[in-house]
Amino acid sequence: MLFDLHPKESRRELFGRDWEVDYVKRQVKAGNWVIIGGQRGVGKTSLLKVALNELSTEGFKVLYINMRGINTLRDLLAVLINRINESKLSIKLSASLNLVMGSVGLTLNRGYRVANSLLELFLSIKEPTVLGLDEVQEISRVSGQFLKILGNVFSSNPRVSFIFTGSYIGVARALLNPSPDSPLYGRPPVEVRLRPFSDELAREFLRRGFEELGISFNRFDEVIAKLDGVVGWLTLFGNYHGVRGLPFDEALRLTMSEGAGIMVSELQHFLEDKVNKALYLAILSSLKVASRWRDIKFAASVKLSREVGDRELTNALNALVSFGFIEKTTKGDYRIMDPLLGSIDYDELIRRHQSK
Repeated sequence: MLFDLHPKESRRELFGRDWEVDYVKRQVKAGNWVIIGGQRGVGKTSLLKVALNELSTEGFKVLYINMRGINTLRDLLAVLINRINESKLSIKLSASLNLVMGSVGLTLNRGYRVANSLLELFLSIKEPTVLGLDEVQEISRVSGQFLKILGNVFSSNPRVSFIFTGSYIGVARALLNPSPDSPLYGRPPVEVRLRPFSDELAREFLRRGFEELGISFNRFDEVIAKLDGVVGWLTLFGNYHGVRGLPFDEALRLTMSEGAGIMVSELQHFLEDKVNKALYLAILSSLKVASRWRDIKFAASVKLSREVGDRELTNALNALVSFGFIEKTTKGDYRIMDPLLGSIDYDELIRRHQSK
């Protein structure tokens, strides 16, 4: 059902992404790693799960790892061992100091080293295997170690492939744009950047979703004007209105309120390591009324009651673009990507951060 809130797992449940599924699978079969990027709610997890499930019927072992809350290599190692034991994946260990295969499956030796164990684990996989790491940016605080491990795996075990999803920070950014001293320099993953549906596709998604429920619906323009083509928000609205039977206005209001809350959470996550948090909030607030660089600078300076420097502004804009919060158009203007991100009261958030 299109309005089911769970990530989709089969192609018949997935709307409008056939080309992307085929492309991801084609790249994996060609020996390339893949990173699926895009804003929150655009369908990254669904695309990953559908591709993995289809690859599992085409000669590959697959492992799906939800990286939410996994921000250390130790956490990742523990989850991987559990998933490998569940999947009965073929592992061949040789003179291991860190891992042991016993009657209960794969376990860790006492005194094991985390990074060495992870590398040994990846190198010991003996079947064609695809690991799907969902929201890989969560492990960014140990990105240096993780990238070294990935570089070694790429060079040493062609049986192992990765499909990553994530926002364009930390590990995800380093994967796509490795520096010359990176172990993955010259062999970055293939990027699949998901974008919201066009108005036409968004309308068709809603039409089919309500048709599945036997409901006649014709207020497409009102929904798309508020939610754009972000499939996560369209699905949530369809679930509230079509599945739960809430009145149209209440369903749309709840969707916008919940979606805005999710985007605030994403924004706070993005701001965690930023020194001048108020600057980013001021830029997002300014983008509600301005799109040109100089107008954004003027509006942000007014909101912060200080002059924003040229380089300071450009660096902040680039960071917001990289994360997927905003985009730079072909004309050089800037705009907020997600309509619900544009509904947030940034001025209140600015006051909170300035008062700290």
